[in-house]
Amino acid sequence: MVVASGFIEANQAGDAEKVSEELKTRSIEVTDMKGEKVVFLVERETVGEIKKILDSLRDIDGVRSVYLAYYSLEGSDEEVKDMLPLNTQ
Repeated sequence: MVVASGFIEANQAGDAEKVSEELKTRSIEVTDMKGEKVVFLVERETVGEIKKILDSLRDIDGVRSVYLAYYSLEGSDEEVKDMLPLNTQ
């Protein structure tokens, strides 16, 4: 599982609600909203799926800018699982 988070800056505060609703229809979690900013978290199976989703965010009506704050690497969850002690798996 690959995870990415960031925020979207809407053209104006009134657009933020519409952007938030559109994200939810795309199965993207909205974790916070303040003014014209919408914080999101997206989880997909591959980096390619994440890239496709992130690229499409700019096309949402009312979006001024998209900022990526964090993303995990494909397969990194497997590496972490391998590092855990046997009794926690």
